[in-house]
Amino acid sequence: MGIVALPGTIQDLQIFEPRYIDMVKNCMENDHGFVMTFQKKLSNKDDYEISKQGTYVEIIDFNNLPNGLLGITVKSINKVSIKDIVKLEDGLNLAATYPIVDPEVDDQALLAEFPEISNILSQLIKHPRIANMSINVDFNSADSVAYHLAGLIPIPWTHKQNLLEAFDASQRFSILSKYIDEISSN
Repeated sequence: MGIVALPGTIQDLQIFEPRYIDMVKNCMENDHGFVMTFQKKLSNKDDYEISKQGTYVEIIDFNNLPNGLLGITVKSINKVSIKDIVKLEDGLNLAATYPIVDPEVDDQALLAEFPEISNILSQLIKHPRIANMSINVDFNSADSVAYHLAGLIPIPWTHKQNLLEAFDASQRFSILSKYIDEISSN
């Protein structure tokens, strides 16, 4: 997919390709999720580069949309590394995935070092368009704050992938702070 799911966030997706409809059906029948990974189209080719890190998501809701597509809502659970990718005949990719656990950081020290990040998120979640979303931020967790803010601000998907791949919350906050400065200067 050309999108990035960040742990703890919720995404609404429209499913229309038969391979993805079959995948969703299989996930729901077997009570398991799937991995979303960022795919970047390669220049002058019909091929894609698949990121080596993605996010395991679980389907939390589904419905038939007025446009005839299947709508699903997924909650992003955790980061995973992706290895041994195999492309099936229908174009669906299967791979071995392994959970990634970031090194622990001092959340309170990090949140105190970058107070603007929590402040911006606090203001954003009060916005009428965002207040109705199912956002559950743990303001005592640097990762929760960083991932939720990154999911809401207008940055390219490649930037969101950079945040997903960051080594830990400290690196994530530094990167996010630079992105916020770029947005503010425009």
